[in-house]
Amino acid sequence: MSQFVNRYEKSASVAALCLLLFACYQVLQPFIFDLLWAAILSYVTWPLYTALRNWRLSSNWAAACMVLPIGILILTPFVAASLSIPNDVNRILQWLTNSSHNWPQPPVWLKDIPWIGDNIVASWQSFGEDSGRLLDLARKYALSTSGWVLTQGLKLAGELVHMGFSLLVLFFFYRDGEVVAHHFVNAMQRLAGEQTQRILHIVRTSLRAVVYGILGTALAQALAAILGFMIADVPYAFALGFAAFFLMIIPAAGTIVWLPISIWLLIEGEVGWAIFIALWFLLFVGTIDNWLRPLLISREVELPFVLILFGILGGLLAFGFIGVFIGPTLLATSYAILLDWLIRKEQEPLAKSTDMNF
Repeated sequence: MSQFVNRYEKSASVAALCLLLFACYQVLQPFIFDLLWAAILSYVTWPLYTALRNWRLSSNWAAACMVLPIGILILTPFVAASLSIPNDVNRILQWLTNSSHNWPQPPVWLKDIPWIGDNIVASWQSFGEDSGRLLDLARKYALSTSGWVLTQGLKLAGELVHMGFSLLVLFFFYRDGEVVAHHFVNAMQRLAGEQTQRILHIVRTSLRAVVYGILGTALAQALAAILGFMIADVPYAFALGFAAFFLMIIPAAGTIVWLPISIWLLIEGEVGWAIFIALWFLLFVGTIDNWLRPLLISREVELPFVLILFGILGGLLAFGFIGVFIGPTLLATSYAILLDWLIRKEQEPLAKSTDMNF
């Protein structure tokens, strides 16, 4: 009888625990990915927080000194973009519908270039005809796509609220992170045993590879793109910079942003600014990833590009804007852990055969 009672009590305890966990999940479900993003940020930036604590700053002041620059860096360009998108869409529609745009005539000196002058002039005029057709096509579909763009701008504003909440949670993760980390490591040691430190190292390097190397570099390029647009007085600078953030993740995809801008400036007769935008992106913005990414991440971390791309697109579709950060981070971490596990499994038979030979 006592055994039956004990089994009944254990079953009731497990059922109560499952019910409690389910209730907690229901409460936290709207904020799970906000909490996850805050945990990722605190984990990859923890050495900086530790350095601030070593300067004898209190936990509250050190957490505030970490959250403030991170919030400014992440939120400022996207807040500006979400506020300017409705305005920018209206200006684009007015520019397309109320203005006549003609491709400028080729400079006289082009024809005087030996051997190739006539071909360049012909190509210039042909390009002008093609650009006129593209503008007519854009006018045709502008009204049907403007509503979608405005809707996406409103969704972006909602996603930024979640990012703001993540930054709030990030403050508490910094302040109380040492206790949380201690309990987390203890739980990991019970699950993974001797492999705990190895797994934590893999997680740390893969997280930094994505957050610093991929997304951090793209954010730096987007900020540089916004600066160039503002210098050239290009309208919709923040909206274009927001688009550049996503495109800069893909090699050479930034051309989709700056090339139409240069062409538009040529159409408007701003030849000098058109050349400036082209040179700004080719010589500065487009080369940032060549030197910044190796500075931010270890060269030992090699992540497949297609994995990062699927993580960004899949995360965006599944979790919204914050999924741009969470998606590739989760895939990269899972890939690194799985690859390490496969390599160790392949090496075990070799180690056993070597021991038998000896």
